[in-house]
Amino acid sequence: MKRYLLLWIGLISFSSLFPQGLFESNLGKTPEGDNKGLNLSGYTRGAGYMALIKDDDPRLMSLYSETALRIKTRGGMKGQAYADLRFRTGMEYGEEFAGIDIREAYADLYLGKVELRVGKQISSWGRADGFNPTDNLTPKNYFVRSADPDDIRLGNYMIRGQYSPWNFLKLEADLVPWYAPSQYRFDMVDLPSFVSFAEVSHPGFVWDKSTVAAKLDLIFPAVEGSVSWFSGYDALPVLKPGSLPAPPFTDFRLELLQVPYRQQTLGADFATVLLKTGIRGEIAWKKPEVSEEIDPFLPAEEWQGVVSLDREFGPVRIILGYNGKYIPDFIPADPPQAFDPSLLANPAVWPMLEGVLTSQISYYNRILFDQTHEWSHSVLFRPSVTLFHETLEIEVNSLYNFTTEEYLIYPKISWHVSDGILAVIGYQFYDGSDYTRFKWIKSAFNGPFFEIRINY
Repeated sequence: MKRYLLLWIGLISFSSLFPQGLFESNLGKTPEGDNKGLNLSGYTRGAGYMALIKDDDPRLMSLYSETALRIKTRGGMKGQAYADLRFRTGMEYGEEFAGIDIREAYADLYLGKVELRVGKQISSWGRADGFNPTDNLTPKNYFVRSADPDDIRLGNYMIRGQYSPWNFLKLEADLVPWYAPSQYRFDMVDLPSFVSFAEVSHPGFVWDKSTVAAKLDLIFPAVEGSVSWFSGYDALPVLKPGSLPAPPFTDFRLELLQVPYRQQTLGADFATVLLKTGIRGEIAWKKPEVSEEIDPFLPAEEWQGVVSLDREFGPVRIILGYNGKYIPDFIPADPPQAFDPSLLANPAVWPMLEGVLTSQISYYNRILFDQTHEWSHSVLFRPSVTLFHETLEIEVNSLYNFTTEEYLIYPKISWHVSDGILAVIGYQFYDGSDYTRFKWIKSAFNGPFFEIRINY
C-alpha cells in the first residue's frame, strides 16, 4: 500500500506543475496542431450500506472510501491510452480490505477506418434498458455495493478491432484469451451449513479455446441496431459437486465447485424514437456447448427477448421494460427438499446420495440462471423526476417477475450539492418466493444506504 500511496501523491504533485491543471476536461492541442495531451479526472467517495439480517436486526454491511483516478492521454491522431484506477479501503460483509484495482487499462490505435484496442477493458453490448441478454463479454460483480449501476461491470483482458467502411456501418471483432469470471458471493447466500464453495476453476490460457465474438452495427438517423455472435466461456460459472466423502459419514461436508462452461449466443438489438418515445429492444438465443454425455448441471438452451420504452414529460421521465424468457426443451423439476446429513447414519441411504445431491445442485443452477420455469415474464418500471433546476433527482427502480414472484423496490434521491459534489441516499428491498435469487440475497442487501461523492 505504501507504493500505491506514493504513486498517488506523485501524480497529484505532478499535476500542480501545469498552470492549466491536469484535471480539466481538455488540455487542447499542442502548438504543432497535433491532438495530444494528458487528461486526469476522477472522484473520491464515501459510502455506507445497512442490512437487515435476521429478526430485522440492522447491521452495517459496508462502509468504505474509494478514490478513482482516470488517466487519458492522446498520442496525436493515431492513438490514445486510458486507465481507470480504484483505491479502496474499508469494511464490507464483515471483512476489512484495502487495495488497488485496475478496472481498465488499454491502448487504442487508429488506422484510418480501422481501430484496434488492446488491454483490460469493459465492452458492454445491448441497447435495451435494465436487461441485456446480448451483453456476454463483460463479467459482473453481482454483490458490489455502489449507487452507480455501472460499477457492477468488471474489466477483462481482450483484443477488440473495429472497421467502419461507411458512417452507417461498423464491424467489430473481439478476442478474449483470458477468462475472467463474474463474482457471486455464495457465502452470503442462505444455503445448508455443510456446504462450502471452492474458488472458480480457471480454464487457463489456451488460444484455441479463447472466447470470440463479432458484431455488426447499423446506425441511421431514425433507427440503429446490431446483430451479434458470441462463442466462448460464460462469465458466470455453474455449480458442480466436488468429490464426495466415502462412507461411513461421521462429519459430512460437501464442497461445490464453480466451473466455467462454453456457450453460443446469437443476438440482435435496436433503438429508435416514435412519437417522442424511445423504443429499445433485444433478443438472444443461447445454447451451452455440450459433449455426447448429458451434463445435468449446465443451463438449458433458452430464448430471451426485451423491449423498453423511455418517455420524458418535462422534468418527469418514465422507463418501462419487459423481459421474457423461454426454455424450448424444458424439463419440469420440483424444488429440492431440505437435506439432513444425519440421515447418512443409515447405510440404506448411501446408494441414493449421489442422485439426491445431483438433483439439488442442478436446481441451484436453475435458480442461478433463472431457468426454474419454461416461461418467465418480468417487468421493469423506473419513474424519476428532477427538481430545483436539476439539482435534485428522485427515482424509484422497481422490478417484478410474474413467474417467480420476485420483486425489487429501490428508491433513490440524488442531490447535486454543488459543482462536483453529489449526495445520494436510498433503500434497497429484495424479496421473492422460496428457491429464488432475490430470496437468496435479501438478507445481505435489504436496507438503507448513503453515499457522498466529490468529482474532479
